[in-house]
Amino acid sequence: MARSTLLAALSCLIFLNCLEPLISWPANDKDAPAMSHPDFDQYLGDYLRPGDNLALLLDYDGTLAELTSHPNLTQMSDEMRESLRNIANSGKAFVAVISGRDVDGVKEKIGLENVIYSGNHGLEVLYPNGTRHNQGIPKDVADNFDKMIDQLTREVVHHGSWVENKRVSITFHFREAEQQYVLEMAARAKEIIESYGYRANPAHASVEGKPPIQWNKGLAAEYILGTSFDANWRQRKVLFAGDDTTDEDVMKMIKGTGRSFRVTKDKDLVTNADYKIPSVDAVYHLLKWIESRVV
Repeated sequence: MARSTLLAALSCLIFLNCLEPLISWPANDKDAPAMSHPDFDQYLGDYLRPGDNLALLLDYDGTLAELTSHPNLTQMSDEMRESLRNIANSGKAFVAVISGRDVDGVKEKIGLENVIYSGNHGLEVLYPNGTRHNQGIPKDVADNFDKMIDQLTREVVHHGSWVENKRVSITFHFREAEQQYVLEMAARAKEIIESYGYRANPAHASVEGKPPIQWNKGLAAEYILGTSFDANWRQRKVLFAGDDTTDEDVMKMIKGTGRSFRVTKDKDLVTNADYKIPSVDAVYHLLKWIESRVV
């Protein structure tokens, strides 16, 4: 009994460590250059020249908008939206936003028409003409969705935590929860999510419950680019910016052909991105630089 209790405690500690928003990749992955004062001419000037056709892929929360205590409070600045609108309407740039939010939610937050939106980490894709693509979810798993939310609500929603229902996935948030309950909450949420056949993944002060499908933002980006262009889409100039662990899959997918940016203030964070930029404000300056190239 003592041994099993010790193992359970160690498992909880290991899982809690995984919930940190900053990650550590294998030692043989080189750290990307830090850009405390981004010089986009220096890092992208030879890659994206004026008039080049561009595919611009972006995360939303923590990239285009500051993280907040509740997703409903997140707002994209008018200046950021205007720059993104100018890029999307330039005729020289293809723009897609790939978010952990549900697809209609991220479209509502950004509010631009000439953009492809992908939600639930790529499980949903909404095109400007209204066409939708959804990755198939096994029926027996989908049938458990409401039961999973009900049990999470009954057992782990307390002291400031809550469950975000994204229709095909969920996020259990504990950013505002009292710290003495976080360890137990996170471990129990993981158990409940996995008991219903969903995958439990750590994210920013949260645990995400996703369908057991081999799919991620990187595969979603590859699908969007491949279906929007052709098999030679890698010959286009591709840029991506994101701030979360889930964005690393896109960074890996375009590595060596495109250019990517990890939004982080941690100079020691090892990432698959080509460069680091420190803030949402830096992303705005990246968009303004891109705008000067394509508009």
